[in-house]
Amino acid sequence: MKMEAVTIKHINDIHVGDTACYEKTVTEANVMMFAQISGDYAPQHVSKTFGDTTMFHNRIAHGMLVVGLVGPVLTELCGEASMTHFQNIRFRSVVLLNDTVHVEGVVTAVDEEQQLVTIQVECRRVGSKEEDRPFIIGEFQQSLAL
Repeated sequence: MKMEAVTIKHINDIHVGDTACYEKTVTEANVMMFAQISGDYAPQHVSKTFGDTTMFHNRIAHGMLVVGLVGPVLTELCGEASMTHFQNIRFRSVVLLNDTVHVEGVVTAVDEEQQLVTIQVECRRVGSKEEDRPFIIGEFQQSLAL
């Protein structure tokens, strides 16, 4: 079995204040693929007719699909061999189809003894104003492989 190169970070390579960002436009195809994988076919996600009747006048993305967009930020900060040890997520608003999501993470703590990195994350809509609240805020702890 051939293995591609994997970026492995050591705990002393990660510092409080390190940041990373990722952006992705959430499309209908993304929502439908997530519905198929997760089995969540709730009408607010997959039915245009139903979505048009909601207060958003559109379908909304699955919350866990949007949380999945945090992955590239965690990987950039902690390396490809890191694993999520803990997460605490607060959903404050929804993501509509065709919204572009901007994810930003900042390292807030590094525990060398336990090999854990704590990262605060905010997800915002691209084009939102600074005073607009993020639609997802969270804290993640990544465990390093080494």
